Amino acid sequence: MTDSARPGTEVALPGESGVPDWKTFARSGEWRRAQAAASLTGADPDIVAALSSLSALQADVRARKYPAARRSLSAYEDALSELNTRAQGEAALLRSLAAPEVLTQALGALEDGSGEAHPGELQTKLGPAHDHPLTRAEALNALGVLHALREEEGAARARFEEALTHDAGHYRARMNIGNLDLEAGRLPEAEAAYREVLKLAPEYDGAHHNLGVALRRQGKLYESVGSIRKAQRLGVSGARAAAKEDMQEQLRLNPHLRWIRAAIFIGVLLLLGVLLWLNRGRA
Repeated sequence: MTDSARPGTEVALPGESGVPDWKTFARSGEWRRAQAAASLTGADPDIVAALSSLSALQADVRARKYPAARRSLSAYEDALSELNTRAQGEAALLRSLAAPEVLTQALGALEDGSGEAHPGELQTKLGPAHDHPLTRAEALNALGVLHALREEEGAARARFEEALTHDAGHYRARMNIGNLDLEAGRLPEAEAAYREVLKLAPEYDGAHHNLGVALRRQGKLYESVGSIRKAQRLGVSGARAAAKEDMQEQLRLNPHLRWIRAAIFIGVLLLLGVLLWLNRGRA
């Protein structure tokens, strides 16, 4: 996933003059570019690690993967702690831009807002998420989704577009604009929106599927079949990855499960050993 390029903010390649300082990108919330600039200029490894974690956190929030976002936040806290022992100025800057305790509250607000049915109450719950640049676009997107479910298209579109003004790389907000167009029968507009989503997130199965639907409704059957089949393939691989990630999260949260899994594994090995021994005895 990548943000749309902004004029004048491209990261220079190694060997080129005028490599931008990572702090410039960090102050504007462009964490991926900040990480790239820090790497190119040979910044402290813990600065690179902290920026990498914030970039991953932003990607996790865009994808609504909150357990992964919390792991990214934990990695950011670790890097910030290490950095504070050697480069307090840089650590203070990062903390002022992305304080871990503030991000913890923001992620909690996004999770707690799930299931809220009233826009005003949801907006109140999402307050901590709306207050931080890293989570603001997702808070606006969540509010837009609720308006869409209530069939309030104008309010929904306004929130999705506002989300994109804060984070042009928030592909799910752009996807939701396409969904509004699809439901309203504005098929060319929906198709264009889904194609923009896939520029930002080429492996997003939902966008491939909805693009296939938009194409089919326009009579573009051959293209439609290709998009839907790709969505199915990505959906299967994504489900497998999600199941593996969920198991790893459960193991992380509950150490006893590790012992259970190890015991099962040992039990299987012992059973196979017994079966092999019995088969040898019959030979």
